[in-house]
Amino acid sequence: MEPVAVDVVKCSKAIEELKVELLKAQWLIQQSTLKASENEILDSMATIVGLSYLLIRRLGFDYSRLDRVLYKQLAQWQKEDLHNLESEWGDISLLLSYLVPEED
Repeated sequence: MEPVAVDVVKCSKAIEELKVELLKAQWLIQQSTLKASENEILDSMATIVGLSYLLIRRLGFDYSRLDRVLYKQLAQWQKEDLHNLESEWGDISLLLSYLVPEED
């Protein structure tokens, strides 16, 4: 994919609005977990993922670059066993296999 040319100054209003929306979604996750609302938790998490992709684009990166950095981060977390998520439940391996399935 071609690098994305973005005038960050021109996009600053959109960037700031997206950052505020991310903070609001993070707050909503906290509230929805306290209420144990499955729909609100899922909606808030989907909002964070979607807004992250939109923000990365406004900051001048293409989506695939974010994906590559995410894969590297997950591999590092797996190696470090972040919060014992890998050794206890295999969460990181499961996520990696979901995001980057092995071809048969």
